[in-house]
Parts: sequence; C-alpha cells; structure tokens
Amino acid sequence: MDLGFVSLNTPRDIAPGVLGPELESRGFESMWVGEHAQIPVSAKDHFPAGLLGAQKRMWDPFLSLLAAAQATTDLRIGTAVVLPLERELFTLAKEVATLDQMSGGRLLLGVGVGFRAELELSRSIDWSDRYPALGDMVAALDSLWTDDESEHHGEFYDFDPVWSYPKPHQRPRPPLLAAATGPKATRDCVAWADGWLPGDAAFRDVASALADFRRTVEEAGRDPATLDLTIMAWGDPSLDVLATYRDLGFNRVVVGGGQRGGNDPSTTLPFLDRYAAMVDELRSTTSNASR
Repeated sequence: MDLGFVSLNTPRDIAPGVLGPELESRGFESMWVGEHAQIPVSAKDHFPAGLLGAQKRMWDPFLSLLAAAQATTDLRIGTAVVLPLERELFTLAKEVATLDQMSGGRLLLGVGVGFRAELELSRSIDWSDRYPALGDMVAALDSLWTDDESEHHGEFYDFDPVWSYPKPHQRPRPPLLAAATGPKATRDCVAWADGWLPGDAAFRDVASALADFRRTVEEAGRDPATLDLTIMAWGDPSLDVLATYRDLGFNRVVVGGGQRGGNDPSTTLPFLDRYAAMVDELRSTTSNASR
C-alpha cells in the first residue's frame, strides 16, 4: 500500500512547490489538496468549525498541484477533492488535461459534490440531482477528453460538436475517484468511477463500509478488484491502523487530515518524518504490526 499526504494548502502552509520534494524525498507516493471555490458566509455553520478558517483560504488546487509536479519527478498529485459541479465544464476539461500533460500523467482526480449551500449558490442544480448531474458531467468530460470533435447531449449538459484540446496524458483520462459514501451515492457513481475515495472518519467500521461498497459495485455489474481504493485517514493513525487498511485491500492511504497541531505549519515536517518511517512497512505484503 502506498502512502500519500493531504495538505490544507493555504498561504500559511508549506508551499506546494516546497512540500512536493519533501514528500518525494521521504518516500511518499502522492500529494493531495482539496478545494472550496466559494463558501457562502450564510453556510458557515455547515462546515467543521476547526477547519473553516483554513478552508476559506485554500489555494487553487490545480495551480498548486502544478507547482508540486514541476518540483518533483515521480510524486503523484491528486485532488481530495475537486468539485466539478462548481466549475465551468469546458474550462475544467482543459485545466485537467493541461495539468495531466504537464505532470507527465501523474494526476489523480478525487471528485465530490461539496456542501449543499455551495452547490445551490454556484449552479441551478437541485441538491437532489447532484449525483446524476455529476455523472452527466463526467460523460461530457469524457467526450471532451477523448473525441476529436466532442459532442454531448445529456440532461444537465448539452452541446454540439466542439474542439477541446489538449487531451490528457493518461488515456482515456486521469483516474476519477468518487468521494461518495453510502449505497445510493455509490450506485450513482459506480458507472463512471475508476476508484473510491472515502474518509475513515465517516465510518464506525471501515471493514463493513468497504464490504458494503464492494457488494454495491458487484450488484452494478463491475469488478471491485479493478477499482483504485484510497482511504483518507483522519488524525494521527498508528501503524496498526494503517496496516489494517492495507490488509483490507486499500491500495493507498492518505494521512494529514486532522493531524494534531495541523494549524501550525512547523509541525508538518516532523509529521512527515514520523510517517516516512512507516512507508516500507506499509508496502510489504503483511505488516509486522499485524503478525
């Protein structure tokens, strides 16, 4: 199992172009950032109070990941998560393809739907339609990323033939990891998702949640073994916890969210050092901590 790190990615944090090499030199496989394109002041009570201050100040995810990619060689870059429904379709297609090209095909796209207030402010899509709309947008993006003359006629996105370049470096597209929890959201995403990106804080029992996910995927006619399984580990998880995720079948765990002292950037490098010592153990087939 590979190890990734998610940054709050604000002006107070270690800059992405500096953080990327620090991660790569310690054996981390990937760097992740999130986004909140806009947060309505009226919706402040819907956001975790401890994170709201940082979430208001996040850098743009794609520009940040480009800086990290340009400063590294092999480090994968990912969004945890990007909010496609809050973005303009054609611009998003071009930004993603450009970033994937400039990073040499190292991009992973964790995608989600955000909070209700954000979506209602940014688009005229009903909250109840968020997952069907996301699926329709992915279909439109697929056409823009793969076809010479791209065309799409869906319920939420509709356009006649256009040229959209560049195309992504990864073919047919960068992997799309659905940040969806629960059977209904999973069913809505399974048709297009290349993987799953849950957070362990959302579950009382990660093993049961993963079993439910796999069952839902199988019922939809897909093989769960073909999907990228990435889990966001909240706080300061122990090696035992991370090894358990690996042994359950997750191929990547991303640490850094909710870490102790996370509001103080001076704690970041010691945090990375602590988890860098676990990289080799987590990549082994069976953890010594689990034996």
